[in-house]
Parts: sequence; C-alpha cells; structure tokens
Amino acid sequence: MILFGHPLIASERFYHVESIEAIAKTPSNSIIALFFSPQNLDLIAYLQTNKIRFALYVASITEAVLAENMNANYLLVHPKVGQEIQKVAEHYMFDAKVLGYIDQEDQLEKLIEMRLDGAIFIEAIVKITS
Repeated sequence: MILFGHPLIASERFYHVESIEAIAKTPSNSIIALFFSPQNLDLIAYLQTNKIRFALYVASITEAVLAENMNANYLLVHPKVGQEIQKVAEHYMFDAKVLGYIDQEDQLEKLIEMRLDGAIFIEAIVKITS
C-alpha cells in the first residue's frame, strides 16, 4: 500500500489546481490533482500534452474508467466507493493507482481492509490558487 501524507512516512505532495496558471506555481515534477469534470478537460489535455503526472478525484466507476483512459496516474476516491473502484481497476488492470483520501490515521485500517492501492491524507494535498 502506498501512503501519501502520513506523518511517519516521507512522501510527495499533490497540488490541487483549478487553472493552467496555478500549474505554473507548482514545483517541477509535481503531481497535480483536480476534479474529474467536463470543465477540467482543458486542464487534463494540458497535463497530458506536457507529460505532467496528475491525479483525478473520481466519484464513480464510470469516472474511474474515463480517468484511466485519460492516463491519470492516480485516482483519488472517497472510501465509500473505493472498494468498488479498486475491483474495476484490478479487473481491467489499470495503470492508475487507486488512493482513498482520509483525514485521520484511524481511517487507514478500513482502506487496508478494502485492499486499495494506497491512501492519501488531506495533509498531502496543497491547494494552489492562480
């Protein structure tokens, strides 16, 4: 299991953005995080074109399949849909890793039991404004 943002484990940060201008304010080789939505298709295309690693917040298995086809590196999921998305990811052998997002360490055990690829704590996501 991959852990991002756990206080005992050094890890990369994810940078939540809402514009191309905000991407320019992130460190080089950052992982960009954004919501899967039609409004973000231009940002996703920019990330793909520039070979920038990115994560998409997805809320359903349909969004997960679309995000995988958009070459997202990570799928950020709420634990309530995590197990369902993880099963689809395993069945179709997604390249993207499924990360359950949590805000407390005591929630980690649930993600372990669900067999998610990883967990991302809220502390690992930095909001960047344009």
